[in-house]
Amino acid sequence: MTRPAVMRDPRVLLFPLRRAPHREGGDGTGTEGTTKGPMSGMAVLVVEDDFIVAYDMQMMLEEQGARVLGPATSLAEAQELLAKERPTVAVLDVNLNGEYVFPLAEALCTQKVPFVFATAYADEDRLFPQAARGAPRLAKPVLPNVLIAQLMRLKR
Repeated sequence: MTRPAVMRDPRVLLFPLRRAPHREGGDGTGTEGTTKGPMSGMAVLVVEDDFIVAYDMQMMLEEQGARVLGPATSLAEAQELLAKERPTVAVLDVNLNGEYVFPLAEALCTQKVPFVFATAYADEDRLFPQAARGAPRLAKPVLPNVLIAQLMRLKR
């Protein structure tokens, strides 16, 4: 017996199936990228306190083949992830609920992990410590192709 065709209401928008960032029940180290792509084999540490931005960034990176570490929403969480695994590159928001990410940036420099700031503070030179001023800064909202291109440049 065949199933009858289900009629779809044309007024209902269908969204692609996406999963939430790994928070509960996992080890917080992300998953393998879902596709082969230009970022295959890269582990990207994402540090972002805004759920929607972190979710979009994680999905975009995984669609390019990257494995996302995090997203971390606090400095402590990001430092814990860094202690577990050295990423290929990192994307850092500057202000994590009132806490600056610069100690993590310093740790990444020590480990020679390239990173980019994705922040609303991209033009605020005074805010950045001298050691962090040479890192690339992308102003939010960051276009996906711009972020991917910057991370690929950092990987080299």
